[in-house]
Amino acid sequence: MNSIVTLTTDFGLYDPFVGIMKGVMLGINPAIQFIDISHQIEPYNIIQAYYILNFSYKYFPSGTIHVSVVDPGVGSTRRAILVESKDCCFVGPDNGIFSFIFTLSPFTSKERDGLRVIELTETKFFLPSVSHTFHGRDIFASVAAHLTRGVNPLEFGKPIHNPVTLNIPEPDIQEGKIRGEVIYIDRFGNLITNVSARYFYLLKGEGKEFKQILLKNLIINPPCKSYSDAEDLKPSSLFNSCGFLEIFIKNSNASIELGVKKGERLAIITIDKIG
Repeated sequence: MNSIVTLTTDFGLYDPFVGIMKGVMLGINPAIQFIDISHQIEPYNIIQAYYILNFSYKYFPSGTIHVSVVDPGVGSTRRAILVESKDCCFVGPDNGIFSFIFTLSPFTSKERDGLRVIELTETKFFLPSVSHTFHGRDIFASVAAHLTRGVNPLEFGKPIHNPVTLNIPEPDIQEGKIRGEVIYIDRFGNLITNVSARYFYLLKGEGKEFKQILLKNLIINPPCKSYSDAEDLKPSSLFNSCGFLEIFIKNSNASIELGVKKGERLAIITIDKIG
């Protein structure tokens, strides 16, 4: 492990929770370097945290510790876990927030590709008094800080083989059509879908050409290369920096203008080339 700790939470910055977690960690290791990925996750929105962390963690140095606290089940029987991969560690609730790691590195009853999931049970690494409402402070921050000091992950508890995984919707591919959905809306109102460029070009294939994207009976312009290439105030699309199809309106908020919320379905249609 190195001394870099990232934080992803739904705490916002109005309340003192983020600062308190950092204070706990600095009390254990004053050399920690903090990176705030986001504290603006919608309250209790585990899938949004999954999306943001999934497409952020890979850009950090090997050995980084990622703490994520979006935890509607705090105080319940849900487990607290540490996920150890070959490149980094994740600390947080066992509610599916780290599912992308299990998909990336298939998890079975045996350790594979350096992946190990440990239930946090060794209370000597927690704060002396653990509340029922703030495990981010009392468990996750403390464990992460001890990790930066070189404590072996196996000292925090025992490996488990059944971590919770999220049921992330996958596109439905049919002849000449992909049916997907909006899975995330960013702060600009752009609509991120679950249709990756890989799916799109797999459908398009040899001898096909793009016809149209349909969303709420609206025809969306075909994918362009950048936001600046789109027509002003016209629903447009592109494959974003994470490789997913994104619906946007240049210089406006697509979610508001189109009345689209998370979960809205869309279809991408191709046709045979002529000649």
